[in-house]
Amino acid sequence: MRTPHGKRGLALTALTGAVLISGLVCNADDGWAKRNKSPSSASSDPCAEPTAFIKQRIDWIRDLQKSLDSGSDNLASWIQHMEGQKSVDQDKVAKIAELRHDADSVNNLLRAGGCPAVDIDHELSTSAAAGTASPSK
Repeated sequence: MRTPHGKRGLALTALTGAVLISGLVCNADDGWAKRNKSPSSASSDPCAEPTAFIKQRIDWIRDLQKSLDSGSDNLASWIQHMEGQKSVDQDKVAKIAELRHDADSVNNLLRAGGCPAVDIDHELSTSAAAGTASPSK
């Protein structure tokens, strides 16, 4: 009867030893659960990251809108355009809607947190106007 308890005790001792050795080898800086934060995330302004997130989404929306306006490069879409038919890339439209939803959600969080909100419609309209006013190279 002592044999099963002896093996269990030996396994428990080995496991305890492995945990102790692991604890001695690893320090708190290199721990498994510790996450290093980048200096940019340690900003003192709590509004900076959400605002940057929204601005990034606006830039992506702007790029997608430009690609929608330029149309597709294939012959079928060119023929449809010449016939007066408007072809729209549904994937791009869905992505724009998703990006806008993300930006609106974070903007609502900014307002709730007391941060100045970003006027997304104004940003998109001024960027679209500025983009069409500048000559393309």
